[in-house]
Amino acid sequence: MSAATTSQRLVTRDGRAFVFPVAAATKILAGVLLALDGSNNLVNGTEAAARRIVGWSNDEVDNSGGSAGDLTAKVNVGIVQLVNSGTNAVTNAHIGKVCFIEDNQTVASVAGTNSVVAGRVLLVDGDGVWVKTGVGETPQPQSVTALAAATSTNGTAGAASANLAALAAEAEKIGDDTRSLYATVADILTAMKALGLAK
Repeated sequence: MSAATTSQRLVTRDGRAFVFPVAAATKILAGVLLALDGSNNLVNGTEAAARRIVGWSNDEVDNSGGSAGDLTAKVNVGIVQLVNSGTNAVTNAHIGKVCFIEDNQTVASVAGTNSVVAGRVLLVDGDGVWVKTGVGETPQPQSVTALAAATSTNGTAGAASANLAALAAEAEKIGDDTRSLYATVADILTAMKALGLAK
């Protein structure tokens, strides 16, 4: 499509609620964090692989006997009060930072095994943690290539003629380490760009 040359009227949303298909054999609970699974179907929030928190629901939707997409659920986006972790509590030091899902209603300051982000911390008080969560509010950690172990080692002093070959081999290992490090940094930058954290 080419660029518009006359004024247009855009179709908009209020950005406070979205509808998603419910996963197969799933009962969506009201008043808990909800996530998309690896197939982009709605499930209750858990600290599990391939989960992306998208908000919470005010209504229960029971698709226990259905296939994926047989039912849909309305998901709310915005600021919500969640339970603070008793193990890895969120504090005022985390305001403005992301917090992580511990279970479907509890957030923690430390990421679990799968680093599922609940949202961004706005306030911590005696009643819990106020979190801005939902579609577009929960940046998810991106996988990056693991940094390979260094292969270079410290050389030892000796006669120049005896160590020339060892020096050449060591220089090549340092080159390998540098190339590996460069590839990992490039991978991290790509992930940051995907999250809008770099350009």
